[in-house]
Amino acid sequence: MYNNEYLYFNWLGEFRSKDSDNSGRLDPRELNTKTSQLKNLKLKVEGKDFLLHEICKEFKGQFIEHLADAKINSCSLHWLEVEFGQIPTTFNDKLLNMGDKMLLIYDWQKFFEILDKSVEELGYQYSRKKLLYYDPTNHNGELTLHHKDNKFEYQNEYRILIAPTNQKAMMVYLPGLKSISQVVDTNDYMKISIKIE
Repeated sequence: MYNNEYLYFNWLGEFRSKDSDNSGRLDPRELNTKTSQLKNLKLKVEGKDFLLHEICKEFKGQFIEHLADAKINSCSLHWLEVEFGQIPTTFNDKLLNMGDKMLLIYDWQKFFEILDKSVEELGYQYSRKKLLYYDPTNHNGELTLHHKDNKFEYQNEYRILIAPTNQKAMMVYLPGLKSISQVVDTNDYMKISIKIE
């Protein structure tokens, strides 16, 4: 990735799974577009109605809508926050499960300039921003693909989406990436600091 100056974009549907994993990559709520909290629910069995909200104590239910066949690919980055004289406040040990190397981008403005130009030249639509984390047990309403369950808040994810794609992994070439970034060992994240000279 670094040596050949590209970013890897995987189909977003690859991350939707009923199973969880230690890396935090899989999420059963990925691609959700709406969550409705239900106060009433009627179940019909063999012509007979059962009012679950009356039968069950402290009834809670949800109706969830999601994109079933999204032609969208995603590249996820960690938005690292470092204050002068401090260790990084957003990177944590849970992120060590993501891999043993990380790409540290020094010039984020130049990075976005290169990224946007490359994606536009390929003819894709794109959207990029920090994710908004929400509580799925009480959220009621619309969701975007820049929302994520708050149990993943430790990831402090910055998500780049491109569309329409063929749902296959792809690389987006970013000429000049090496001049504005460096690969470092993930275990060395505590050594990252800002110095003014």
